[in-house]
Amino acid sequence: MAHLQEISVYPIKSTAGIQLSSSWVDPIGLPYDRRFVVCDQHGQFITARTHAKLCLIQANLTPDGLMLTAPDMPLLAVRYQQLIDEYQHVAVWGDTILGQRCHTSVDLWFSQFLGQSCHLLFFGEQSNRQVKNTTNPVAFADGYPLLLISQASLEHLNSRLKQPVSMRQFRPNMVVQDCEPFAEDTWRHIRIGEVEFELTKPCTRCVFTTVDPDTSEKHNQLEPLATLKTFRQLAKGDVLFGQNLIPLNQGQIRLGDPVTVLDRQFAPEFVNVKAVGRANTTKKQTTSQQAADIPRLVPSAEQASLICQHIYDETHDVKTFAFKAKNGSLPENFKHYQAGQHLPFKLTIEGKTVNAIYTLSSSPTRSETLTITVKRVPNGRVSNFLHDHFTVGSEIVAKAPNGKFHLGNISQQRILLLSAGSGITPMLSMLKALTDQCDNREVVFFHSARSEKDLIAFEEARALAKQHGHCKLHFTLTQSASPQWQDFQGHLNAKMLSVIPEISSVDAMVCGPQGFRDNAKALLLAAGLPESQFHFESFGKRLNDKSTESASVPMPSPVSIRFDSWDKAVVGNTKESILEQGEAAGLIMSYSCRGGMCGSCKVKLESGEVRELASDGLMPSDKAQGYILACSCVPKSDIVISKVPPRK
Repeated sequence: MAHLQEISVYPIKSTAGIQLSSSWVDPIGLPYDRRFVVCDQHGQFITARTHAKLCLIQANLTPDGLMLTAPDMPLLAVRYQQLIDEYQHVAVWGDTILGQRCHTSVDLWFSQFLGQSCHLLFFGEQSNRQVKNTTNPVAFADGYPLLLISQASLEHLNSRLKQPVSMRQFRPNMVVQDCEPFAEDTWRHIRIGEVEFELTKPCTRCVFTTVDPDTSEKHNQLEPLATLKTFRQLAKGDVLFGQNLIPLNQGQIRLGDPVTVLDRQFAPEFVNVKAVGRANTTKKQTTSQQAADIPRLVPSAEQASLICQHIYDETHDVKTFAFKAKNGSLPENFKHYQAGQHLPFKLTIEGKTVNAIYTLSSSPTRSETLTITVKRVPNGRVSNFLHDHFTVGSEIVAKAPNGKFHLGNISQQRILLLSAGSGITPMLSMLKALTDQCDNREVVFFHSARSEKDLIAFEEARALAKQHGHCKLHFTLTQSASPQWQDFQGHLNAKMLSVIPEISSVDAMVCGPQGFRDNAKALLLAAGLPESQFHFESFGKRLNDKSTESASVPMPSPVSIRFDSWDKAVVGNTKESILEQGEAAGLIMSYSCRGGMCGSCKVKLESGEVRELASDGLMPSDKAQGYILACSCVPKSDIVISKVPPRK
């Protein structure tokens, strides 16, 4: 687990930082951080990007303000009580902010040091600024209250440089250790000490990183920025290093606090990635056009390359794919998932990187192999590719398993596993875990399929039930059955559920198509099951693996999509999801399952109409407020969407 290694504040924008052993965190960030800014006589902020000498000014905190030192300058006391009751506008990037004037002697000191007329302004009571397109406050920082970088990321960068650089050149507020290089790229929501943070945007780096903080001299070859461009540059040109954060609550953080990752995301995809220390490696030659057409699946920190080891035919249209880590050992966060969770991954189809997600049919109790069980869907892009072209030895890049539907939700001593079709996969994972852990709670496993030939893992389920010892197994066939069939026939009904005594005392885990889930919920609640004990995972049409749409769906046509919170407008279409079109426009949008189940991609539809393919990840209150799932909604008209406001 990562831990907090350094805490730093920079009282005056672009000047030297101060390291702390602990700090309070409030909505605007860390106290004292970027609360002062230097501006010229026209109200334009001055930065070390253009005035590198600023980084030589050292501020020290005092009970009544700051004590400043700088080369060849006298000591300067900046006292809060000497602030002038006068405000002036200062432009910081695209924002115009009211800043409180300091004493005339302070302005003279800075003017003398920088060799031009300037003012020092304080973020006072009348000052107000928000992170762009949000209501989150921020002072004079570039755009976000806080910046986090891992020590491992710096060490990885230094391994590529002739002369190592200091973390001070990147000016983070928090440095974490004990994690993989660039692990922070994959974190979306973390907790440090008493505070939770949202990682909102990777930090785009500039020429300031090339300034030596000890001499204020810029590197003659613009290092480390030049090297960062070789492996940390996006297609649109941004060079990323570190993550911008927004605090979600107030509280204390201290050195040594553990970093708990509460939610994850895929790392950005970089261009021109250069390997380290592989100059003499011999590879099979490909044409330049082939190289351009085939994207490399490069795992980031906390992702893993998985190699297919076995493929098993379960039924005429269902296969199970077993994976092991490419490097021989799965990362720890891949081993310790919850039975019932899903596996998000990327694979290459026809030269393009495609995101997919399938529930794991393996169990964390059997930690070296991950399996997914995939039903072929008519016209399904991913499922048909896996069935027809994916072979033993093929590779995917996966994110650690996640999802809210898992054994950890169960609190009762009796468990109902209720599934239909390929919804059996999380049930297999759960029953394997319960069996391997010698969990003697009573289990009823009830599965619905169309016919005997459609029964997935029939013999495996029977063997697991027998091994468990306290598991009763039932099946129902909805379309056809042989004369020898001795279990239920027809769609799930109250009579079938009557074989389960005292339904009110079970935790019901339900997975299947939405129609099956809705019917199961109605029957179970009518039989006395408390709604709090009803847990579900639903599946249906997924945008990367969907059946042919109804003939009533119109032909694709151009529409205007305004991503309001991202300050971006594009000409989109009525065919692809909002998430896909946002990503194509270069936006970094939150997501996880991409199947309408988890709710991570929730956005607000401010205006316009969409075609909704899934909404399981939304609560009724979300729908009432106009929220939709970007991964599962396709524009029908010109639309405007915005981000979900952060939690207070």
